[in-house]
Amino acid sequence: MKKRLGVVLAALLAITSVTAGCSSGGTQSQGQPSQQQTAPKAEGEKPTAEQKIIYALSKEPEEMDPTLNVYSRSSIVLQNLFRGLYKIDESGKKPVPSLAESHELDATGTKYTFKINKNAKWSDGKPVTAQDFEYSWKRVLNPDVASGAAFYLYYLKNGKAYNEKKASADDVGVKAVDDNTLEVTLENPTPYFLELLCVTAYYPVRKDVVEKEGWTKSPETYLTTGPFMLTELKPKEKYVLKKNPNYLEADKVKLDTLEIVFIESTEAELAAYTNNEIQVSDNISPEGMKQYQNTPEFFSIPRIGMQYFDFNASKKPFDDAKVRKAFSMSINREQIITSIVQSVEKPAFGMVPYGIPHGVQKDKDYRDVVGNVFSENVDEAKKLLAEAGYPDGKGIPEITMIVMASQSDKDIAQALQSMWKQNLGVDVSIQTFESKVYWDEIDNGNFNIASDGWTGDYPDPMTNLDIFEGVNTADNLRWNSAEYDRLLEENRKISDQAKRMENFEKAEKILADEMPIMPIRFFEDQFLAKPNVKGVLKNYIGHTIFEYAYVE
Repeated sequence: MKKRLGVVLAALLAITSVTAGCSSGGTQSQGQPSQQQTAPKAEGEKPTAEQKIIYALSKEPEEMDPTLNVYSRSSIVLQNLFRGLYKIDESGKKPVPSLAESHELDATGTKYTFKINKNAKWSDGKPVTAQDFEYSWKRVLNPDVASGAAFYLYYLKNGKAYNEKKASADDVGVKAVDDNTLEVTLENPTPYFLELLCVTAYYPVRKDVVEKEGWTKSPETYLTTGPFMLTELKPKEKYVLKKNPNYLEADKVKLDTLEIVFIESTEAELAAYTNNEIQVSDNISPEGMKQYQNTPEFFSIPRIGMQYFDFNASKKPFDDAKVRKAFSMSINREQIITSIVQSVEKPAFGMVPYGIPHGVQKDKDYRDVVGNVFSENVDEAKKLLAEAGYPDGKGIPEITMIVMASQSDKDIAQALQSMWKQNLGVDVSIQTFESKVYWDEIDNGNFNIASDGWTGDYPDPMTNLDIFEGVNTADNLRWNSAEYDRLLEENRKISDQAKRMENFEKAEKILADEMPIMPIRFFEDQFLAKPNVKGVLKNYIGHTIFEYAYVE
């Protein structure tokens, strides 16, 4: 299934498109712009202001079941409602125990034994057990459930085999030894497995609840394990979250109420923020950037994600790699970033973003070591298009580009449309769809070009490359490469970092040569927080976390 965690490309700054996972790096709102800082401590001080924050999302979450979730926007909400064995820490820099109190790893590096904290409870007060985790993880992998997040759990022994109906649930490498002991066996040593445990797919759900149809539609049936619980659900208007008194670390949560309102327009969100109707905004318009960028209310950090466009390789003319490359090489990414997006983001001339360390030269980013894997060149693009049989765009089939129905998406699409007309002589029509319909259009193959995006989950190039394996591209790009899949599968089985980096470079080269996607830009996250709002965490994955937030 297609990973959809980077889907929210509606905002000009792609603020709310973030991934469902945890990784290195983060920043918190502390009244200083663009800095990574530690939240101020308030020991001995009881906050006297009303502990309520109103925060805006561009749209309602697409999926509220963490075991089914592959959406970015949904992840932001779920990350505030649920906790798993591990969570990202208060600094945003590393995974730390959450519902697990400890773990042991055997000499093979493949068998983990987790001890569930005996004080871990569901929001209704019942204990969280190892059986809950075993049930939940096997549910993600159950082929009858058809969770789009199943690939996350392919690291488990026989996880992929079970999902492909080649093994049974009993063969999967997760077992509840007793109520508080969970044994997990992996296919191969995975140094970033603790980071993976922070992904929503690894969160627990309770069998007696989730097997009732519609459990996510009502606060009365929606049980959580995190700092907040759902108390009010008004579709297309707002979700109200209250502090979860049964959360394992409830004594550290200062916020009583987190109200999440849905404001699609960046202009309307800016007005709401300026009028103090919301206290935290991360869907910032160009006007908002001008107004707040040099104030203590503005925060900015990079994250390990990328905006790109899909080419439908099953339809002419994009069944030809020469055409795909011509379209990708003939645009001006810097112009899109500076004139349309109006940000300081970097153009993407590769598929692995900045912020992910190189496996050998660990003090450097992978991207800095490897460099660009393709370039822009209008003359070369024209030559490739002619070689494909479409000189100056003549004779090329009708091309439709689809985007979501936001002004920013339309602006970017229109810029691309103009560049292709000017540089290649090709006419491209644009169609827009609401979010939920949009992904159905992609699944059904009703497009030639489609906007997309992705933010990784852990600090390894795999997190940004495995989304282009054949198992994940069947219902979007309709492209696959046996050699590409082989290189990544080999990297899952070896620990030699030099060889792994070599394989990643080869895999990126295949993507550059075949160009099934058109990379645009590497993401940067900005958000606004009122001066009296402290402790809002935005990590490198792009999640906005309110567990440590409070009103001063």
